[in-house]
Amino acid sequence: MIIRLPKSGLILASVITTIFSLSNAHAETVAAFYSSKSVTLIIPSGPAGGYDRYGRLVARHINKYIPGQPNILPQNMPGAGGVVAANYQFNVAPKDGSSISILQNIVPFKKLLDPRQVKYEVSGIRWLGSVSAAANIAIVPASDKDTALENLRERELLVGSSGGTTTDLPIALKSLLGLKLNSIKGYNSTNDILLAMERKEVSGMIGIDYSSFIGSTKGRSDAYRIIFQMGLSRHALLPNVPLVLDIARDDNERQVLEVLFASFGIGRSFATTDIPADRLAALRNAFIKTMKDTQFKAEADKLGLEVAPLSAEEIERIIASVYAKPTEVIEQARKLLSNFE
Repeated sequence: MIIRLPKSGLILASVITTIFSLSNAHAETVAAFYSSKSVTLIIPSGPAGGYDRYGRLVARHINKYIPGQPNILPQNMPGAGGVVAANYQFNVAPKDGSSISILQNIVPFKKLLDPRQVKYEVSGIRWLGSVSAAANIAIVPASDKDTALENLRERELLVGSSGGTTTDLPIALKSLLGLKLNSIKGYNSTNDILLAMERKEVSGMIGIDYSSFIGSTKGRSDAYRIIFQMGLSRHALLPNVPLVLDIARDDNERQVLEVLFASFGIGRSFATTDIPADRLAALRNAFIKTMKDTQFKAEADKLGLEVAPLSAEEIERIIASVYAKPTEVIEQARKLLSNFE
């Protein structure tokens, strides 16, 4: 006996079959997709720098937690303070989960503070997490027992400048807080500034990353003293080192500093673009598991790289807090940044 379904029944049966097929495909999507793919991990700097070391460290461990265990292929893409890599990630790279990045921490704030060259939207960034927040520090020779954050409005400090934060931050702190900081420009690297300190050409350096510093041979020596730190809060390993935020003279100064230091708050963050939700969830889960992996943490410790992870949600909260600041605060921060050029 043959039972003929009415036309409406045939349509319903077809819809159910399609949904069932899609459900099965969806269940296999993440593992099936990644098992046949390699994932590019874009690094926004040249080899051997801090971002390169963190990027390659994660690349060596995260694949075992991604369904399908794809190969992870690091690719250095330096330029424009991380903007070149970000423009590529969010405009050119495949939007299927096969490209992720470690982003320079200024990237989500560039659109707000210095949009030149920026060709991406912050709303299009999908965060995976951060290996750790960053702390920027100021150092003087250990033989200098007198220079301290609380006396820098009266006591001059001559600091070396090699571009980036070693140029930016002394100018900002001098202009905003009235600290007596004078910069000697022309050094090619932070190591050159350290050598200049040994030769007594300069008396200190402001704006070196704490993790990178203590991971270096010179940083592990007793030749230098940290006189203050810059960030949204005190670093866990520097509980007794003064925080610049604490010497803000009013709420306006504090809010401007929070804008300038927000990038340190998100630290060494990894992200991808707007990809299918299941793949994004898989990558975030893989990142979280990597941060807890004993082999990963052991290698990080061996390399002198800090692991104190932040979730995607924590990164998003920091970014949202900056974009919610009053217009006049953002404008003041923007004007400070314009002095860096």
